[in-house]
Amino acid sequence: MTKSLIKAAHLATQRTYFKEQLKPEDVGYSSNIFMIFGLPAQRLKDNPVFWVKKNSFYELSLTRDQRYEIPSGCYARMNQIFIDTEVKTKNTNVIDVGRSFHDYAHKLGYQSGRANRELVKQLVNYVTCSIRINKTDNDPNHIAGLQTFVAKAYDFYFDVPNPEQLSLAQGKILLNEDYAKYIHKHAAPLDLTVVRTFSRNPLALDFYRFLAYRCNGLDKTLSFPDHLLFEQLGSSQGEDKITRARLKIILRSIQSFWPGLQAKFEDGYFELQPSPPAVQTKLASRTPLSLRHDL
Repeated sequence: MTKSLIKAAHLATQRTYFKEQLKPEDVGYSSNIFMIFGLPAQRLKDNPVFWVKKNSFYELSLTRDQRYEIPSGCYARMNQIFIDTEVKTKNTNVIDVGRSFHDYAHKLGYQSGRANRELVKQLVNYVTCSIRINKTDNDPNHIAGLQTFVAKAYDFYFDVPNPEQLSLAQGKILLNEDYAKYIHKHAAPLDLTVVRTFSRNPLALDFYRFLAYRCNGLDKTLSFPDHLLFEQLGSSQGEDKITRARLKIILRSIQSFWPGLQAKFEDGYFELQPSPPAVQTKLASRTPLSLRHDL
């Protein structure tokens, strides 16, 4: 038997083993919406009240506050990443958003400009939305799911006409306790300098975040059909070929910032091996999460 045939036989055996061992939670929000859930890539037409996304295991839906919108686009993702990193590095469910519109934008590394307003707008959309996940096992007698709000309370004021003017009070967001617990358990701190490299590419932001979070505590090699990854990242089945090509390019870019990342696309599968953290200098603290119940 030639080396190529031996390799192919070994790979086939390995794929069968991984397929048998694959669990829904191995692929992102398939069982844990709080680890990572993909938002719409762009603003939704006609401002619908709710938005639904499905994969092979579960159905995810976001419902907006009556006054706002479904969070979407790159700025909503930047807010997610900032909040997750704050929870992981400060071990708290209270997020400090500064004393002004300008102050908050600077926390995320943005300078003054029109983009800042969209960043703040998407922050409000995000913290006021509710999330629901339902299991889709096609059994009419089995109903299972969970739901939560992102935030339990929030108190901040952004003076849009005069973004330089500081308010007297420090703006804060009190994350829902369960939501904060899942972030603390599953997320990983990210370097916003690196994140901003992908700040105009929703697919790249989602993929980078997925890889960083999924590698957090990973102690085995994961290998699964890559269409499950595409579902997680929000692409439709008809776009698999295009998505695969885009993600291969994005993966090479991510690995230039994160050289220890062991991940690859091969023969219709995506493989992820235990790797060092995405950000060595911002390792998650081992300190238990300290929860507050009011602002």
